[in-house]
Amino acid sequence: MQQQYFHGIGKKYPYFEGWYLKHQNEGKTIAFIPAVHADQKGSWSASIQVVTDEGAWYFTYPIELCRINRRRFYVKIGENVFSEKGMKVQIESAEISVQGRIRYTKFHKIKGDIMGFFRWIPFLQCHHGVISMSHDLSGSLKVSGKNIREENINFTGGRGYIETDWGSSFPDTYIWSQCVFGIEEKNSIMVSAADVPVLGLHLPGCICAIHYKGREFRLGTYYGARIKEYGPGTVTITQGIMTVKVTRQSNHSFQLHAPQEGNMKRLIKESPACLVRYQFWMGRVNVFDVISDRGSYEEELGM
Repeated sequence: MQQQYFHGIGKKYPYFEGWYLKHQNEGKTIAFIPAVHADQKGSWSASIQVVTDEGAWYFTYPIELCRINRRRFYVKIGENVFSEKGMKVQIESAEISVQGRIRYTKFHKIKGDIMGFFRWIPFLQCHHGVISMSHDLSGSLKVSGKNIREENINFTGGRGYIETDWGSSFPDTYIWSQCVFGIEEKNSIMVSAADVPVLGLHLPGCICAIHYKGREFRLGTYYGARIKEYGPGTVTITQGIMTVKVTRQSNHSFQLHAPQEGNMKRLIKESPACLVRYQFWMGRVNVFDVISDRGSYEEELGM
């Protein structure tokens, strides 16, 4: 199955499609979220969100300044380019300036589709995709702005992660976390659990991908995975003999814009890099128990 990198051709609005590109080294994290969106009236626009250890910023662009390739990962919004080879940005505002280029090595992809057979259901509120679980970085970014100390951040030797979402809205309630840990081993985990509306029902759904010491582990509702624990700061998923538990141990969140019926006016909170504990068992064997200060964590529980 050939991977598709843009799904919006011929789709009815409201609609959104966005890409989450995270870059981390041992001391810094920066993520970019380029996106396109159409509201209920069919009015299209584009945006880029910048998320750092110090804050989050949202920029809008006319849709005419956006170019997207369907067959390979390539998104251009204004002067900013995000692709399989790397990214270059030139963002200027009174609040923040980000300029520079980061190059990527070959993506470490997952086998198949993270959505399983659910990828064939066209009316899902939100679809999810993983473009790269991890990849090497080289290059630097110059970051400055209001209340931001100017610095050149060197990401050479760091690690990256890229995922994507498309549909009409984010789920009303969900937990999502991601982390690349053990730079030398290139280990990575992504886990998400959500309340999924399907034909008037609200069903619990979960997906998880783990790359650990050269092996891939997958959990998902389509494999029989169950959400055992789901609450503030924690989620536990079980599937057969496998158990994954994610526990947020600190909260360093910033406000982001998220899609609601194609409109980016919903506000959520994400910690781009906070202290998160990731535990994985195979039966009684603890495969890993990692606490990372580079874990990304997002939670909307409506409580």
